[in-house]
Amino acid sequence: MITFQKPKFKLGVAPTRRDMWFNQHTTDNKNAIMNLMNKFSEKYDFELVTIEGLEFEDKTFTFGSRTIHVDADDFMTDYADAKLIATYFKEQEINALFVPFCNFGQEDAVARLAYELKLPTLLWGARDVAPEGLGMRPTDTQCGMFACSKVLLRYGVKFTYIENCHISDDVFEKDFEKFLSVARVVNSFNNLRIGQISVRPQQFLSVMVNEAELLEKFGIELVTISGTELVNVINGIIENEQDQIDELVADIEKTLDLSQLKDKKKTVAAIELGFMKIAKKYGCNALASDCWHVIRNAFGVAPCFIFGDLHDRGLPTACELDIHAAIVSVMATAATAYKEPAFVADLTLRHPQKDNVELLWHCGPFAKALKKEGVNGYVVEGGQGFYPLKHGDLTVLRFDGLNGDYSCFVGVGKSIEGPETNGNYVWLEVDDWVKWEKKFIYGPYIHHVVGLFGDYSEVFKEACRYIGINYDTPELPLF
Repeated sequence: MITFQKPKFKLGVAPTRRDMWFNQHTTDNKNAIMNLMNKFSEKYDFELVTIEGLEFEDKTFTFGSRTIHVDADDFMTDYADAKLIATYFKEQEINALFVPFCNFGQEDAVARLAYELKLPTLLWGARDVAPEGLGMRPTDTQCGMFACSKVLLRYGVKFTYIENCHISDDVFEKDFEKFLSVARVVNSFNNLRIGQISVRPQQFLSVMVNEAELLEKFGIELVTISGTELVNVINGIIENEQDQIDELVADIEKTLDLSQLKDKKKTVAAIELGFMKIAKKYGCNALASDCWHVIRNAFGVAPCFIFGDLHDRGLPTACELDIHAAIVSVMATAATAYKEPAFVADLTLRHPQKDNVELLWHCGPFAKALKKEGVNGYVVEGGQGFYPLKHGDLTVLRFDGLNGDYSCFVGVGKSIEGPETNGNYVWLEVDDWVKWEKKFIYGPYIHHVVGLFGDYSEVFKEACRYIGINYDTPELPLF
């Protein structure tokens, strides 16, 4: 069966020290951070790329009549080191850069490396030990990072900073994990290729996008795919891939009841396989598709549940040809390190009695992995999934643009119990719904949002800064 693997993530780590400043404290700092990075690479699922073994040159420094010779070691200490490391990291195709300061560091080398790579960059330095009498302090790490940050700003490099702390402090791991999420979101946005299947519903002017602008501003490619091509692919699967169809039906039935589909069970599976095959063919990491006409007319069933199941299988898919929803769905999934799917919903109605509760609903395209525990979910005869979603913190997202200016709305609430309804749904409780409502009315947003379980507001705030789009929340002014 076709599968969509989560993208690999590579973190390049380049410890830095001042060119002629080295001592046991500096070495101990480097060893401690590299040992932790090896542990974190398994815990947080990234490939660690180090500078160990690169052929750095020995250094010689002359001060008047005094000459100091420093043997090459696994530290970045000057411009030549930075150029060598940049070449190597590019060859290794790293996705983010971490520069730990093991003492004062070398700001020109750090800035050159970060400028060459133009990737999400993390700065941190070990907290300094107490001065040892009247002699030289061993590290002055914090001081060096103050110097480096100004140089990075001069180079126009965007970076993330973890406060000067001990490596064992909780804040280090918390902020390091957040940086990984931010970097994954940024990388997902920078490598988007969206399959656009057929055309939007005629009256849905709200989901119009500027295809040229998305490419010119952000490098986001839209791959236009006709409904006819998709139907032909699906028919080919029905004729030639019965084993794959049966395997997919059996897999879905482990979680959901498909009995109401009757003789359409295999048709639904074939349609889903068709979407996956099209995405693979064109190298798409998300789809936005017509869901009103092409599939219904050709096969007599709606693709609603199928879109949700595609989210489950690592292929975010937006209905009603909402390209912007597909974009932020990929970003949302990346924020979780691809461990949990997002879902695309309508902001549908305000709770009749509870002023700060809103219904997030759609006609069946929510990933079954998000289903509320203990609920018997099923797919109805028309092809729509029927089940509510689980409870917990919920981040609500919308990427959109107007007049060339792009924003990402980010709001956080909780999913709670509410009146039962059809399709897929969840009731969202927030602090002040009126602020949300007015934000969506005044725009540039529409009624479609992407939901993601957990609070990822800080991750998206940082990611928007890297990407260069407006970060928007219910608390920010309307105008």
